[in-house]
Amino acid sequence: MSESEEQLAYYQVLVSVEQAPNEMRQVFADLAESDLKQKLLRPYRQGTSLISGNEIVPVSQIRKIHVVRTARTDEVERAELHTKSVREIDQFNRDSDSVVLISAGSGYDPQDILEAGEDVTAKYISGHPGADSGPSALVRLISNPWLVTVAGGLVVAYLIWKFGWNK
Repeated sequence: MSESEEQLAYYQVLVSVEQAPNEMRQVFADLAESDLKQKLLRPYRQGTSLISGNEIVPVSQIRKIHVVRTARTDEVERAELHTKSVREIDQFNRDSDSVVLISAGSGYDPQDILEAGEDVTAKYISGHPGADSGPSALVRLISNPWLVTVAGGLVVAYLIWKFGWNK
């Protein structure tokens, strides 16, 4: 997508949680990129909870996540997907001599939006939930056992040299 199309893009977010790992639920629909960052990416990276309407979804319970970029709103995309699906079923039934498909078509389930848009999950999510909430780089450096051993050895060597304990 070009930059102007990127500004007109809508983001749909689907997740499955550990209580129902095979069921994708739409937690956010029709987000602008700035809203996506605020409502999904920041809480996801910090390991806190997503707030979707009146539902709170702890990111630690998320098992699958899809971020889908669409050119139009979720409702319009899924309605078009449904219309196309019904048209294909009707065409199949007209062309078939013996087999008849009876189906309501696609476009009703939240995960159907995956067919209508581009899955951009990898562009926005690269780590596990809470990846940014760990200790800071300084804390990780100070707690490194090699650094502690070397620094401790240097301190002991300095004290021995300073107070002349080696004589």
